[in-house]
Amino acid sequence: MRYNSPFYFGAEVSLATIAINGFGRIGRACARMILSEQKHKLIAVNDLADRQTLIYLFKYDSVHRGFNADLSGVRFSSAPSPSECDFSGAEIVLDCSGVFTRRADLKPYLDRGAKRVVISTPPLDDQIVLAPPLSAPNDSIVSAGSCTANALYLLSNVLNDRFGVKAILATSIHSYTTDQKLLDAKNDDWRRGRASAINIIPIKTSAAKNLMRYDSRYQNNAKAIGIRVPVPDVSLMCATFLLENPVDPEEINAAYENAQSAALGVTRSPKVSTDIIGLWASAIVDTALTLCCGNLASVSAWHDNESGFAARMLELC
Repeated sequence: MRYNSPFYFGAEVSLATIAINGFGRIGRACARMILSEQKHKLIAVNDLADRQTLIYLFKYDSVHRGFNADLSGVRFSSAPSPSECDFSGAEIVLDCSGVFTRRADLKPYLDRGAKRVVISTPPLDDQIVLAPPLSAPNDSIVSAGSCTANALYLLSNVLNDRFGVKAILATSIHSYTTDQKLLDAKNDDWRRGRASAINIIPIKTSAAKNLMRYDSRYQNNAKAIGIRVPVPDVSLMCATFLLENPVDPEEINAAYENAQSAALGVTRSPKVSTDIIGLWASAIVDTALTLCCGNLASVSAWHDNESGFAARMLELC
């Protein structure tokens, strides 16, 4: 299976016009996918940085390398809030700012003509639907969740449907992100303030909380922690499941192989993190790392936390 294959759109899907607010790691990843797939049309970008800087960062990327595309038809603006964004003509807005997470903040996009809004972070507002991978809710404002929650959801659902899951303990081994510091600095979370490129840093993660929002079956039976490590991209979700009955690794791996999709993949090759850069799946189960002990099963899945998450946002579009 080609994990970086085009999206699985049905024949009835037509070209949609898209605007992006927030042209950081996820916003630029979404734009690259839109332009490379040509399933939709990117018409506007808003970010506080100037146009020349944004185009430079779009074309040259230290992780994903160069990307040549014509942005002459894309309008650039630097509005500070959704109510001031010039997104006229956009049917779908991708808010990748990470700042606007409440319906009241995002509603101006709809008031100004957009039909749908997809946000790149778990919402603080319970009124916004948190959409698990490969779902297609009809709500006008939808969150694509998070890369870690999406990976955990995919791993959990396969085992729950096949074997029954009683409890989950998960660890997200995650690349450092732009909200961390290169050198030790002040932070309310003392560990998060430590130098990201030379430390293994335990942090809090909302993966388990968001898993419960995805699916009520996981209410109060999932816990997770995060570990930030000194790589710029790609993460490994390691989850241990208490199942209803004893299993063996081949049963577990076979279940994932039978459930493969655009979002869920399987590899039997001995991968390392750089092998995953640019792949569009949200979870690629590494079968050699599957462990079982009675009713306990440990499963590990790779994901490019930038490309994989951006792919899920575009599938929601």
